[in-house]
Amino acid sequence: MRIPLVGVLMLVATATSAADPPRAPRAVLNSLADQIYVAGETSGKAEVMVAAEEEAADEIRQYIAAGLTDGLLAKEKGKQSPLAAAAYMGYPNAVAALLTSPLVVAQINDADETGVTPWIASTLSMRQSLWACNPTVLEDPLRIVPMLVTQPYYLTGAVPPYWKVREVLEKAGASTDVLMAMKIWLTPCKRQSDETRAKVQASTDLQKTVQELGAVDWTSRLMRRQKQSADAPQAH
Repeated sequence: MRIPLVGVLMLVATATSAADPPRAPRAVLNSLADQIYVAGETSGKAEVMVAAEEEAADEIRQYIAAGLTDGLLAKEKGKQSPLAAAAYMGYPNAVAALLTSPLVVAQINDADETGVTPWIASTLSMRQSLWACNPTVLEDPLRIVPMLVTQPYYLTGAVPPYWKVREVLEKAGASTDVLMAMKIWLTPCKRQSDETRAKVQASTDLQKTVQELGAVDWTSRLMRRQKQSADAPQAH
């Protein structure tokens, strides 16, 4: 019996798909970051970015449910784990998916070589606050453009991503070391303004404080740029 061409193509696609090995969490997270960036560069729609994060979390959850463990933890002590990477990037569903693994839960408070744990990474919310820590990044297109185009993702929802990440980690038993988080912010942030430093030191909710500082600095920078453009001589 002759198989229709469509059927042949479907069989080939199925065989290829079955042969593809499951992606480890780190590869999934790297791909997710690219997807969110592309969505920011094209549609700019937060719902597309959120959907991509949910799909990535499903893929990680299936990886763990299949009994796979390779790549769930940091390759070396002091290096960033997939859980820390997901927390740093503000991916709450991916964090929750990783925490379905007992291996990951057992290492929930592991810190990298700078002392950053997943909980501290979520608290510092660097994709929303880095320029408050180091304003010079605003002058570096290679660093700031990816953050600019992905901001819709971080500002979406009644409970924004980093807040969700922190909540998920705390429910799973993460240590809430506020003093260490504050130290990690204050020590390397050499270029932050005196006002920013004072607000961080007086903060009762560090995550909220650094996000608000990031929002203020971002808005003021955009306003300055708009004013400079308006004041610039127009070519005739």
